[in-house]
Amino acid sequence: MDYKTFLVKKVMMSFFVSVTCITVAMAVVGMTFEPTARFGYDAFLSPLIFGALATLPMLVKYSKKELSIKQTMVRGVIHLLLLEAVLLTSLYLLGLLTSLFLAVTLAAAILVIDVTVNLVLWIQDTRTAKEFNGALRKLQNDYAAGKR
Repeated sequence: MDYKTFLVKKVMMSFFVSVTCITVAMAVVGMTFEPTARFGYDAFLSPLIFGALATLPMLVKYSKKELSIKQTMVRGVIHLLLLEAVLLTSLYLLGLLTSLFLAVTLAAAILVIDVTVNLVLWIQDTRTAKEFNGALRKLQNDYAAGKR
């Protein structure tokens, strides 16, 4: 897969799914830890900023050639570790991590979001592969039937 396709298909899809999941996670964690807090309109930018930060470690998964299962798994683990490090460090530097329990809760939320993003990307890739295989099958059947 070329770099442009990777950016458009994987990174952008990852961004949009991440922003959606981050918004839900922020609502759940916020209602749990700070149920009386109220925010201004600038709070709407937080999911976009954290979504953008979450896409940076995705670049670890890029490869021009097909990766083996082992290479894919290793890159997935590296991606998750980088993702956790980038987001938790950012939250710490912004002063948003106020306790160890909150940090662990957010780390778990990051893991759930990452799994959700990967699941959505896998479903999208599976759908695309089925479409390609169907088109190939049709082309082969047309060729075998003498239509070409």
